[in-house]
Amino acid sequence: MNKFYTLIFSLLLFASLSLSAQTQQDTIYTYLTKTPVIVDGSDADECWAKAKWYAIDKVWLPSTTSVMEEGDFAGKYKVAYDADYLYILVEVIDDVLSDDHTNPTDNYWNDDCVELFIDEDRSKGPHERTNNAFAYHVSVFYDVIDGGTGMTVNLRDNLTVVMDTIAENTYRWEFAVKMFNSSFNSKDPDASRVVLTDNKLMGFSIAYCDNDDAANKERENFIGSMIMPEAVKNVNYQTADYFGSMLLVDPDHSGVSSPDLKNNKRIKVYPNPATDKVTFSQTQNDDVTLEIRSLTGSLVREMQLSSLSETVEISDLAKGMYLFNLSTNSFSQTERIVKN
Repeated sequence: MNKFYTLIFSLLLFASLSLSAQTQQDTIYTYLTKTPVIVDGSDADECWAKAKWYAIDKVWLPSTTSVMEEGDFAGKYKVAYDADYLYILVEVIDDVLSDDHTNPTDNYWNDDCVELFIDEDRSKGPHERTNNAFAYHVSVFYDVIDGGTGMTVNLRDNLTVVMDTIAENTYRWEFAVKMFNSSFNSKDPDASRVVLTDNKLMGFSIAYCDNDDAANKERENFIGSMIMPEAVKNVNYQTADYFGSMLLVDPDHSGVSSPDLKNNKRIKVYPNPATDKVTFSQTQNDDVTLEIRSLTGSLVREMQLSSLSETVEISDLAKGMYLFNLSTNSFSQTERIVKN
């Protein structure tokens, strides 16, 4: 099979999976893996057989209304987690694989790379000149560059990655990513290491920098996993405000699995199950944004809570389970509530 037909076959295979990109109103559900993950660039681990594919197919640059040339790029990804790592599997078809800048911290965004946007606690807010979030540019040589803090740094120790060629012009990347909070310091990273737990809400998006012209040495396209408004198409390295949301789920538990986390919640939500009303009791009086979402991530209702104790009417909701996402600028909390 020649190169042209191999590429067309691969593109049709990707298209047949009926993938859809995440929107600002969607939540991705990432499931706990009960078996160890070996980061070797393969998809043989048990978690990958169970995980769902998500698309990397929305052009952010040069414009969110741009259309890539046919056969230029196609991408998709899966996610899983355990206490120590967020695992990511990425497969891309790229007709030209390019890395033309010998210095890994020079023009790193203009080489082919996978970019991981991670906000450990979905607190949103600025990343530029802070470690509130991370924007990892992972090159084909496994450099892990983040320039959002005002200092361009190579954070290779923050993740493990292996890339493998699985077909002509088709590449698989497998990642194990450590999680850190906003106090991260590269000289003592373990001090800010975060253990991943059931019901943890995170900010997450993924993108691909695609450079097809070695002479020009600039990326032609920047393709992301989310629908991105034109006004913010290139600000994700500066702020976590437009990252998608990701909820970590342990199927064996219906809520937060750690008793310590349960006892220290900022907001008590009851009753559960509920029929007509749900009450929210705060330990301190904050302006809290409440998002009620279906298990598919669709936004059902959004409102502000501003009292120490507040009751919300839910009698109009259909029976089933809902995600109640509670957030301020400094914290987030997610509860799964059954509506009878």
